[in-house]
Amino acid sequence: MEQIDQSVSLSLDNIEALSTQIKLLALQSQHDPLELLRILRILEQLHLEICNDIFQPALPTSRHALFDFLRDLESNGGWPHIYRRNLAQVFDRLEFLLSDQVIHNADNDLSR
Repeated sequence: MEQIDQSVSLSLDNIEALSTQIKLLALQSQHDPLELLRILRILEQLHLEICNDIFQPALPTSRHALFDFLRDLESNGGWPHIYRRNLAQVFDRLEFLLSDQVIHNADNDLSR
């Protein structure tokens, strides 16, 4: 994990602002799938680092505290998850786009 300057005071409000900036960056890159993929990879790596290096060591160590934690987790939204598309879904999308293009081209040929 990279070295982070912890002297900067942050709050959950800061992460909301960062989230907005990331969404704007994604919108600016909306026609560049490679740039969007880069953004997603950075977010995934950040998720893994926080989960493995910071969150897991902070988990409760007693049964009572773990029970309280799990009860809170269940009542307040569950476990965070970063969904990953698999290649089959990407290929399905590509197949749909190609079949739509074939239909569009056939319609153009018929109208001539």
